[in-house]
Amino acid sequence: MKEYDIISIGGGPAGLTVGLYGSRYGLKTLVIEKKIFGGAMAISPLIENYPGMEPIKGTDLTNRFKQQAAFYGSELRDLTDVSSLDPDEKIITLNTGEQFKAKVIIFTTGSRERKLGVEGEEKYTGRGVSWCATCDANFFRNRKVIVVGGGNSAAIETLHLVKIVGEVSIVHRRDQLRAEDAYIKQIEEAEVGFHWNSVVKEILGDGKKVTGVKLSNVKTEEEQEVPLNGVFISIGYDPNNELAAEAGIELNENGYIIVDNKMQTNIEGIYAAGDITGGQKQLTVSTGQATSATMNAFLYMHGGSWYK
Repeated sequence: MKEYDIISIGGGPAGLTVGLYGSRYGLKTLVIEKKIFGGAMAISPLIENYPGMEPIKGTDLTNRFKQQAAFYGSELRDLTDVSSLDPDEKIITLNTGEQFKAKVIIFTTGSRERKLGVEGEEKYTGRGVSWCATCDANFFRNRKVIVVGGGNSAAIETLHLVKIVGEVSIVHRRDQLRAEDAYIKQIEEAEVGFHWNSVVKEILGDGKKVTGVKLSNVKTEEEQEVPLNGVFISIGYDPNNELAAEAGIELNENGYIIVDNKMQTNIEGIYAAGDITGGQKQLTVSTGQATSATMNAFLYMHGGSWYK
């Protein structure tokens, strides 16, 4: 059995930050990722809002995160799934059958965007289909886009887009938004179009990029094709919380891990950071929470606290 001081379950921006800070503190640190390191950061065509960084491809920024964590001594394991966790013994078991023991475990498992599940969605992801206006709005200057959704997230995406892109419309399966009144008022004052009582049936493209969508009215079943350049999907997120739930970690009503001001969960020695804790799903938030979690984990292992 291999033993570590810290194991981060997840290798997105938060997990790689754990790797950086953990190893710089002289802690034996392991970062586990079951899909691709970097998560949503890795598949972003261009990241323009990371402080102090020139616009950079998501893959390039991910590689910088990885190289920095590895340089200071963190071990990175990709394509490795965690099948079980014993919080009493701080033992995690990988799908390979190997066992690893850690003094501290930090969940950085993130969340996944809810998808429409329609034809063209996967094919044109990153080529006109996006889940982040903050990340991708600048690619659609003087172009036509739609936002799919009707809650606060969709409203916030819309308000960001109207400042940048040429034309914005909202597609919502109901006849009114479910967002807060303040957001609705701002949207009403902006030049935003609406496709009420409608859902996206198909995302259309020319093989290289999005060229439009096929909409269906949920009441009349009438279909129409709308030419456009971008589709911003904002119908919510689902936390990657299955392992945490099985381990007895407390979750909120939306399934996100509950943490205190030290980023610690209800189980001693287990922390969480990044999108798995809910809140704003931004790169800077994830790295900041991971920094806090790792620093507090270091003090936990050495009997100290920032808060004394």
